[in-house]
Amino acid sequence: MRKNDHIRLALEDKTIQTSLDNYAIDYYSVPRFGLEDVDTCTSVCGISWQYPFYINAITAGGKECNKINQDFIEVSKICGITFFPGSYSPALKNKEDAHAYPKGYSVNLGLDKSVDDILNAIKQTKAQYLQMHTNPLQEVIMPEGDHNFETWYSTLKMISEKSTIPIILKETGFGMNKETIELAINLNIPAVDISGKGGTNFAKIENGRREKKSGYLEEIGLTTAESLEIAKQYRNRIDILASGGIRNPLDVVKCLALGAKAVGVSRIFLEILINNGKEALIEEIEHWKKELKFLMILMNAKNIPDLYGKIRKVR
Repeated sequence: MRKNDHIRLALEDKTIQTSLDNYAIDYYSVPRFGLEDVDTCTSVCGISWQYPFYINAITAGGKECNKINQDFIEVSKICGITFFPGSYSPALKNKEDAHAYPKGYSVNLGLDKSVDDILNAIKQTKAQYLQMHTNPLQEVIMPEGDHNFETWYSTLKMISEKSTIPIILKETGFGMNKETIELAINLNIPAVDISGKGGTNFAKIENGRREKKSGYLEEIGLTTAESLEIAKQYRNRIDILASGGIRNPLDVVKCLALGAKAVGVSRIFLEILINNGKEALIEEIEHWKKELKFLMILMNAKNIPDLYGKIRKVR
């Protein structure tokens, strides 16, 4: 099954270095306040979050993948962080997957899906957000991929007009350029997830699933840091979410300092869940929450907006 292949190959692909390693946070030697003064709240599309990092869309469909989502729901509720489920596509074909898909969170679909399917999915899931993912490079490489892109823009335009919930235009690990972000703004889409290169490489994963490899395609795209550098000029016009190779709380604050309102974490949380279980993941997320506050103190930032700009490129 394709989704199980994705999980297996994603866990095999370790993230060692990323574009965020080229940046250093501003460090203040004399802290001005304590833990009780730090406010970690943020908002995405006008909806308040207690913490500025979240479990990002990973998987859905089939017993194994649906169980992963259920575990993430439990963890997110206990830890008080936001969870975005994976693609709703399997639920369009299978009633069991539709029944198992998390309700009341977000619904994730690709731009290749019909407008009717997307609007129906919103109703079925009672979602707070609609994640419209865009992954043309993955589709090109994927053995069973969709190679007809002529309707993608018109679908996005129509959905932006008809959706009853906020839309997040989400990349899938290849980053976003200026034109894509401006397109989202022009369509009145309230948020983008720039999802840059540096984490799970779906071009590499799909190459691993087909007989004739095209390794050069794995080099295409913009890194997380490159995408954020492009996106930050638009931060007052659209909510910027960042994902792609996030390994620790330091990566989170770097993304926030580069203009993101929230930061998505995928592989490292999945790895802990699969290898060590829910309790270990809860312990890790609680550790992230505490260290996020420590880092904000070191950066003299009482709240998330205070973090912006407190970062410099070192190489």
